[in-house]
Amino acid sequence: MEIPVNFECRRAGLSASAKIVQGESVKNSRLSPIRGKTVRLTVPALAILLFAGGIKVAYCTGSSRTQFPLYVSANNRYLVDKAGKPFFLNGDSAWEIDWQLTRRETEMYLEKRRQQGFNAIGVDAIPYSEWSDHVAEKDREGNPPFLKPGDFSTPNEAYFNRLGWLIKQAQEKDMLVLLIAADLGYAGLNKPQFNAHDGMWHAQYKTNGPEKCYEYGRFLGQHFGKFNNILWLMGGDRDPGDVKPEVLAMVRGLKETAPNQLMTYHAGSKSSGVFFQAEPWLDVNMSYGYRETYLMLAEDYNRTPTKPVFLGESGYEGESNDQRGGTPLRVRREAYWGVLYGAFGNMYGSCAWTFNTGWRDWIDSPGANQMKYFRSFFTSHKWYELKPDFDRRILTGGYEEGTEMATAAATPDGGFAVIYMPSERTVTLDLARLKHGMKIEWFDPVNGEIRPIAESLTANYGPASFTPPEKTFGSDSDWVLFLVSSP
Repeated sequence: MEIPVNFECRRAGLSASAKIVQGESVKNSRLSPIRGKTVRLTVPALAILLFAGGIKVAYCTGSSRTQFPLYVSANNRYLVDKAGKPFFLNGDSAWEIDWQLTRRETEMYLEKRRQQGFNAIGVDAIPYSEWSDHVAEKDREGNPPFLKPGDFSTPNEAYFNRLGWLIKQAQEKDMLVLLIAADLGYAGLNKPQFNAHDGMWHAQYKTNGPEKCYEYGRFLGQHFGKFNNILWLMGGDRDPGDVKPEVLAMVRGLKETAPNQLMTYHAGSKSSGVFFQAEPWLDVNMSYGYRETYLMLAEDYNRTPTKPVFLGESGYEGESNDQRGGTPLRVRREAYWGVLYGAFGNMYGSCAWTFNTGWRDWIDSPGANQMKYFRSFFTSHKWYELKPDFDRRILTGGYEEGTEMATAAATPDGGFAVIYMPSERTVTLDLARLKHGMKIEWFDPVNGEIRPIAESLTANYGPASFTPPEKTFGSDSDWVLFLVSSP
């Protein structure tokens, strides 16, 4: 039976018609009144659709400031602030900002990132440099981190006071600082002309030994314990390996003097949970690697004991460490995959992280500007209640594999569901697993546009297929399909 439904798309100045087809399979249908197409929905019983045309753009930076400090939620899946508000991490990897930029440049950079919707930055506490001697490096005011180069027992107050100024600036802009205590550097990094021998500060961990690493940790906690917007990253781009005693000594010193600051470990292209899941000092997991991020997050989500996880690092915009490119699509794909498979947020990265020549060219990169839509989309909904659809009970068709994998998540009550597809295709959902009366819309992660599909669906319905509308502009064809129950 076919029931014609005519409607006007007043906001867009368009008109279209829709048809509901009972008990008929869906073939290459487009559920989008924007294109003026006929739509077909497979239902076992009669459903009623009311369409709303038009386009709206979703972007906001949040209605209230984060009330730092952050705590682990009661269910150990995400972080909350002092008021109990879930914290959605939308971070920027600005690793070398502290020693590479002047204060004026730092203020400009942080303000730009704030305007782009970022609420966190990743920072190396002491210089990491693959283009100069990191041990001898100084900040732009001429301060080295240690009075005796490479000696963790001789911290330079002037240097660390300036770092404290940066943390304060970030706090004033409502930003969390993910702070690496002393970046080990990845295994195999050998640039002897720059004093880098199989890593960055790895050699200094070994020469300082556990005792001085412990004292350095105590110093960091004493110096920065007053700040409530810090999440410590121990290690740095490397597994603990032969310096695990030194790493744990530094952890112990920090926890003794700053016991309330959260902490994780930055491993080498793998999760912190591989090494420290059962350790009480590991408050959250940092997921890192160049595999498809949904694979990594699925592993972290299912680790025990349960701990919150964020996507800390993967492909950067403009870089190609795994020879697979660093496009805006890639960084979007990583971010949406991560959250739908259990992450409480994402750390974006670009070529700006070194703050070498040309870093300003990356401030307004497409991927960076698109992260505000990523944050706004999720924080407009109860993202913290989402559960990954690992077994594909909701997304039953069109999911594909590899870099084309579509991922889905939904709240336990079926009142909110999200599907991310890296490229255009028809997807099939089992609507019987969701609430009735759902509003269904398309969200474009490139420009934040929302394309309404249906105001409501009511009846005992089952499988339905959806194909996205045409893009307003651009060549990337990734889309987000989301369903929300009516109030």
